[in-house]
Amino acid sequence: MTSQRNLLQTIALRPLFLPMLILLAPLAHAVDSSTTLIAYAELAADTFRSGPDSGAFIEPVNGRQPPFVKQQPVQGFSALLSGNSGLYLVLSDNGFGKRSNSADYLLSIYYVRPDFRTTTGGTGSIEVERIIRLSDPESYLPYTISRQTDRLLTGADLDPESFQMAPDGSFWIAEEFYPSLLHFSAEGVLLASPFTLNGLASVDNPEGKTATLPRSRGFEGMAISADARHLFPLLEGTISGQEPALNIYTFDIENQRFVNEHANSPSYRYRLEQGSTAIGAFKLYSATAGLVLERDSGEGVTAHIKKVYAVDFTRLDADGYLEKTLVADLLNISDPHDLNRDGSENFSFPFYTIEGLLVIDANTLAIVNDNNYPFGQAREADKKHIDNNEFIIIRLPSILPGL
Repeated sequence: MTSQRNLLQTIALRPLFLPMLILLAPLAHAVDSSTTLIAYAELAADTFRSGPDSGAFIEPVNGRQPPFVKQQPVQGFSALLSGNSGLYLVLSDNGFGKRSNSADYLLSIYYVRPDFRTTTGGTGSIEVERIIRLSDPESYLPYTISRQTDRLLTGADLDPESFQMAPDGSFWIAEEFYPSLLHFSAEGVLLASPFTLNGLASVDNPEGKTATLPRSRGFEGMAISADARHLFPLLEGTISGQEPALNIYTFDIENQRFVNEHANSPSYRYRLEQGSTAIGAFKLYSATAGLVLERDSGEGVTAHIKKVYAVDFTRLDADGYLEKTLVADLLNISDPHDLNRDGSENFSFPFYTIEGLLVIDANTLAIVNDNNYPFGQAREADKKHIDNNEFIIIRLPSILPGL
């Protein structure tokens, strides 16, 4: 039987824009009755790369003394994609949590290489191998950005929350400030003006439009269709005046336009569970079926809802919302081999924001947290340490619905 370690290496070689192909056969070993941790790696919270000073607009916190001179923290992963030859791509969040404190944080896509700890070995470490800095040299953004000289984009300019790679290697990024969809080259260069939808504007929108969404409630998750022809951005909040639910829209990549005529005319609607406050990710794993990562606003001992649900565009409930099937409870994972080395056979992923989700095959998911550096403290009851970026692979007790 192929070892788990070799299997994970094989997974990383899959084409990034054809995720459906890997779902045709489940893993070749027995499935137990619980969600199980099968691989674990982490990137230390205090991981930096050279760059301009950062953190000048935040106060000292959790033992960290900003500004961080001539360096940028590698932190805040808001989305996850698979790459080639053992690499994965992660998207940086907007920096330190707000427009007002993130003007010196450079928005980036990172290529990372995890050496997963599994039952057959592995160090459990993550190496950052390449950085793509996002930029707008042609001034497509219709407002003044923070860095006018080099036109590098910062967390005061955009709030990237999810991304997908097109077959040509370019990136589509969904962000929350407008909210908008943005098209970047493989080198991180903005290729067009932001794509926005009538009736959709957050409190943070840079053009002063009348807000229809609260702050940080714009596009959060974004799936891509199996044929790479459509994007499906999912809001994190409810539009003013609508019944409480989250809207999913459809964007035509070839024609570069939203299919929806107005923000009040979504393609689908998703309803949160009682106690949930937001979603963290949305990915399709077949032509019509996908996963939504749902969460509350707690962390550590105050976390109660960190769950993954399956949905299908062809299955609506009596009220017209997407039907949901619970796939995984991230607060209740079996770790029989103690892969995270905490001395327990029970594993929990109790982070405030969990935003990176990747379908590996019919019953295997990869997940990475946003550690909100230097603020997150989900792992430490004594609040003396801050969160690392943790990258886990879990095996589900059954095959994803509809496969």
